[in-house]
Formats: sequence, structure tokens, C-alpha cells
Amino acid sequence: MQGVNPYITFNCSQDPRYHPEGDVWIHTLHCLDVFASERVADPWEDLVVGLAVLCHDLGKPQTTTEAEDGRIRALKHEKVGVKVAEKFLARLTEQRKLVRQVLPLVAEHMAPSMLERAGSSDAAVRRLAKRVGRIDRLLRVARADALGRPPLDSNPFPAGPWLAEKAQRLEVVDHAPDALVLGRDLLDMGWQPGPHFQGILDRVYRAQLDGKFSTNEGGRDYARKVFGNSEGDGYSGQG
Repeated sequence: MQGVNPYITFNCSQDPRYHPEGDVWIHTLHCLDVFASERVADPWEDLVVGLAVLCHDLGKPQTTTEAEDGRIRALKHEKVGVKVAEKFLARLTEQRKLVRQVLPLVAEHMAPSMLERAGSSDAAVRRLAKRVGRIDRLLRVARADALGRPPLDSNPFPAGPWLAEKAQRLEVVDHAPDALVLGRDLLDMGWQPGPHFQGILDRVYRAQLDGKFSTNEGGRDYARKVFGNSEGDGYSGQG
């Protein structure tokens, strides 16, 4: 059942096994109730999270289908919803900073539960922090999504404490991991600066997220191992 107007969530059906509360519109209202009851009294933080909760399922009208067995799915609605949310928010505000901070929360609102169910690694949590910027905000959105489904049981969000503990331990609760190796480090290593630097730094940073090193010196060693001992300027930017 494809929605005609992407902003109309009223009467957009959901699988009653996971959404006994009703359609996407009713679900969104319940989610907003949860959000409102758990505001943190920081106007900016509550604005960002509240808008993300409002927009988190805007991709469902375009992606919802019903199979012959009656099962209702909205595959990839979180990704489709980013474009819809962006257009919707443009009608509400000209604050690009606000929109930039809301959209990753829409895109990743299912990630906490998916990672928890998969027993994902620290590297996956670091990568999530890089994509979303603020895991603490994401947890608020995902919690509202999980609890906005009455009358499901009172503890439908085991991903919350699981991800919060990991983010705290990895020190990525409210920011993406800081890069351990910067351009000045490559200069200190005697490498000649140039356009290739960004490709090197990007690859080293990805390795950091993957847990291949955890200190500046470890990052320097990784760069030397991958790109050579002195130049690094033969790097093509591939890989």
C-alpha cells in the first residue's frame, strides 16, 4: 500500500504484532507523548530530539507494503524518510544547523535495537557515533519509538542500557570519536603535504573506528605500515 502524500501517516498501516497501537499517525503521537514525558529541560536538545521523533517514520507511507500472507512491512523506511523529513523540516525552519542535527537521528533510529540484537562490536558503535554525532540523542529517539507502542510490555527497549554502556565506555556518548591522527602528525612523520593527505587521514580514521589502534602512536604506526615510512605521497586515494 503505497502512500500518495509522503507527509500523511494517518491510515498508514503497521504490523499489529509490533504496533498494536495502530497506524503510523497513532504511533507517532504515542512516541511524542513518551518524548514529552522525558524532556531534559535543555531547549535545543529537546527541539532536536522532538523533531526527530516527529519525523522518524515519515518514510513509511512511501515504503509500506502488504504481502499475500498479510504481513505488513516498511523496508528501508528510515533511509527513505531522510529525504521526506528534510523537505518537511524545510517548511518549518530555515535553521540548517537544526536540520543537519535532526536528519541523522531519523536515518539511524532503528540502529540501537539492530546493533543490540546482533551483539555488535565496539567498532560498530564507534561507526554509529560517527554517523549520528550524538548517541545520547539517538537513544532518546529510539526509546520513544520503542515505548510508543502500547500495550506492549513495559520494557521493550533492552538496546537502551546496552548501547548506553558501550557508548560510555568508548567515550562517544555525545560526540563522534576524535581523530587520533591529524595532518600535523603526518608532517611530523616527515611526509610531504598534498591533496593525498585527506585520503590517508580518512583511511587511518576508518581503521581507528574499527579498533585497529587506540593511541596517537598506534595510529602513526598504522599509517607507516599501510603507506610507507617517509613519503605517503604515492597514495592514490583508493582503498
